[in-house]
Amino acid sequence: MNRIRRLLLLVLACLPGYLSPSAQVAPASPATEEAMQDTAILFRFVPGKRMFYSPFRGNDKAIDEAARLLDRHREAIEAGHAYVSIRGFCGSFGSRAANLAAAKNRSNQVKSWFITHHGMKEDYYRTLNSTHSYHGIKDVVALLGVVYVEGYEPPRPQPAVAPPDTLVVAEPEPEPVAEAADSVPTDTVPAPLPAVAEVAEPQPAPILRRYGSTPWYLKSNLVYDVLLMPSLEVAYRINPRWSVGVEGNMAWWHNNGDHKYYQLATIVPEARYWFKPQGNRRGHYVGLFVGGGWYDLENGGRGYQGEGVMAGLSYGYMFPVGKYFAFEAGIGVGFMHTWCEEYLPIDGHYVYQQSSRLSYFGPLKLKFAFVWNIGRWTEKGGKR
Repeated sequence: MNRIRRLLLLVLACLPGYLSPSAQVAPASPATEEAMQDTAILFRFVPGKRMFYSPFRGNDKAIDEAARLLDRHREAIEAGHAYVSIRGFCGSFGSRAANLAAAKNRSNQVKSWFITHHGMKEDYYRTLNSTHSYHGIKDVVALLGVVYVEGYEPPRPQPAVAPPDTLVVAEPEPEPVAEAADSVPTDTVPAPLPAVAEVAEPQPAPILRRYGSTPWYLKSNLVYDVLLMPSLEVAYRINPRWSVGVEGNMAWWHNNGDHKYYQLATIVPEARYWFKPQGNRRGHYVGLFVGGGWYDLENGGRGYQGEGVMAGLSYGYMFPVGKYFAFEAGIGVGFMHTWCEEYLPIDGHYVYQQSSRLSYFGPLKLKFAFVWNIGRWTEKGGKR
């Protein structure tokens, strides 16, 4: 039985089209591509949008799966013996030309992700784009697999030589034994023991490092920073639709010699609702904010010292810049009420003049902020 099994393995290894099942290689023929559609790695896109979001609808898992596939075949790909087959499908735009352009753009974005994060090159890919759907999905880029170039014969798996099940030792013919034998012959050679096959130690899996986003954000309003009133906002994304944040601003400058004071501090919490979120760093929102502040403003002749409260509505838009950052532009309109004491600086003293109150309705916030999503690096692999 063992001899028949070895003979079958040897015949299969010599066939021209034989591939090991673990190779996961897709031939270039259309019929084989159809057979691989059930196992293709899919990268999904937001309908009507071209941006590639890695956490969107399982794209993060698809990235990990594709990275493992590329690592298994990296040697053949880098040597030019194989390439990665990618097809883009798009049907959510208004015209065929727009769909074809979007499919091409999306395929390039998927390739760029692996070129940037996984050490791949443009020459390692072959792309084909279509305005049709892929199994009913209109907005997807499918990685069909790794294809060997025509004429290249991948290394064939060597037929395994199974160790013999038993060690056959010819039994010696029995020797006549004397009736009164008092001892056992000492010249008998013991049979050799079966060889024990060495078991190779398992190799550690390759370590994959990936930078993932978190719900926490740090922001600095560049408008207030230019006005010498440094700002810092901490925001938390509860879910794709809702987020909360607290913004603080402070300017605490003074010059006693010239009796000039520019001291101002505010704390403004805010809740936001996001319309049709397109990832963690893109989208429009409306917000509700309340807050308060303290101030002391003087320009050498007359000063105003007091407190105030405010409440209102805000609108803004965030868009990504690079891999980890974004910009956010917005405006806030609402009601503010403040009360203060007016004073005069005379001979080193601040002489009280009068108290006053002021109510105001109009613009209260102007924002163009630099946004950093606080992410973290994760590692997979390295152990067995």
